[in-house]
Amino acid sequence: MARSKTWWILGTAALLAACGGDDGKGSDGAGASAASMSTLGGGTSSSSTAGSTGATGSHGETSSGGDASGSSSTSGGDGDGDGDGDGDGDGLKFDVGEPGDGDGDGDCGPEPDATLNGVVFAPNLQLPISGALVYVTSDPVEPIPDETYCAECVVLDCQTPYTFSQADGRFTLPAHSGPGQKLVIQKGQFLRVVELDIPVGETNLAPDQSNLPGVWDPAAGMWIPRIAVYETYPDAVYNVLAKFGLGQINGSGTLIPGTEQFDMISDSDQGAFMDDLVGMSQYHIIFVPCASTKYWLGAPFIEQARIDNIRAYVESGGKWYATDHSNEYIEGPFPSYQEFHSPGMPDIQPAYTSIGQVLDPELLAWLEALPPALKDIGNGYPTLFDLPSVTTELNYSGIDEISEVWVEDMMGEDVNVGHRAWVEGPCSSCADPQLSRPMAVSGQYGCGRMMYSTFETSSLAHDGLSPQELVLLYMILEITTCFEEPPPPPPVG
Repeated sequence: MARSKTWWILGTAALLAACGGDDGKGSDGAGASAASMSTLGGGTSSSSTAGSTGATGSHGETSSGGDASGSSSTSGGDGDGDGDGDGDGDGLKFDVGEPGDGDGDGDCGPEPDATLNGVVFAPNLQLPISGALVYVTSDPVEPIPDETYCAECVVLDCQTPYTFSQADGRFTLPAHSGPGQKLVIQKGQFLRVVELDIPVGETNLAPDQSNLPGVWDPAAGMWIPRIAVYETYPDAVYNVLAKFGLGQINGSGTLIPGTEQFDMISDSDQGAFMDDLVGMSQYHIIFVPCASTKYWLGAPFIEQARIDNIRAYVESGGKWYATDHSNEYIEGPFPSYQEFHSPGMPDIQPAYTSIGQVLDPELLAWLEALPPALKDIGNGYPTLFDLPSVTTELNYSGIDEISEVWVEDMMGEDVNVGHRAWVEGPCSSCADPQLSRPMAVSGQYGCGRMMYSTFETSSLAHDGLSPQELVLLYMILEITTCFEEPPPPPPVG
């Protein structure tokens, strides 16, 4: 399948569930011009929006035996592509919002005479979204391609006011008054376009005018990632996606079948879905949670043709997600990025709980900014009141180290595309139980990225989002970064 090579202004944005022997705890083409009109008046907005969110309801590889020169350590690379290990990258990455130095007020045109205030929420209208790109334009907005694609950042012209949402989702955007404008909110493949008339002065937007969309509806100015997730239990990622707002949930926090805004793949297919690269390429993100692969014939062996498909999918811009017992679906296609504990049999029993540390400063700021009700969902689940400490449960593997993975970019410069560690903590079921190890990592491979966690996302049905579910949701959003220049090729192996 031909890959789209358009370069985009993209935001950034995850999830998981439980799978071992013990259960622990309990097309469009319409573009954005068809978005519905919202007329803003006075100091507050009207209640009309660009469509309903509907049913409450995307880093790296080692090529086959890739050459991972450079030192190995528990910190490894940061996956930002600049090779300095600081995680900031050298290019524009609109998905990593830094509002303090990234705002634009359209300073080459008329002085702004209006201000838009709002909060970017997830589709569920409860979870704030940090680092989302927010801007106003009168030009057509490029839609999200309906397939895997390679995304490079595009610089907005100097007459386009823009900003990024803060850690708590809030934003203030200087703008120019006038009719027929478009408010654009973007985080990765989540794109919302609201047509509006902007009055002079200050306008407070309603939450449902600036939230991420929960459905793919280009006619209403809404695009979401095309997602495929293996339907398995435990490690029911689909429940976490539904809680984020990509489906409806019942009183116990479980997806109501038929409301999901993503495709579910039966785990009885023995992995056949991954043997069809054309089919895989219809999705921006593919989730392979732990329990889906545990009982497949021949596990943990993966045929070379399937490994090649996974690499090709990620290289073309796909986002690849695996957890704990599905570690072979990271180690097989991307072996030089990490070293699993007991590599001959990395599945660990019994599962262990770890009190770890959040390493990424933006993730930490987001978790700290969450309202108290989202930091403590009750029912004996861990809380987020002791940050940067975070408790993860139902870990079924361990990572001994992550490696720097060096490739040469188009300018002939060496860049590190290895994993960055988002969370680390001790593994009580490993040989050195005091060693702090990477527990949630992501790396870059060509135009795409992969991520892995030693812990499940979700096990027993429950209301709300647990700390590890929140961490993984954040990671999924954040790995959908764009590239200022065409990204470096994958490692040679």
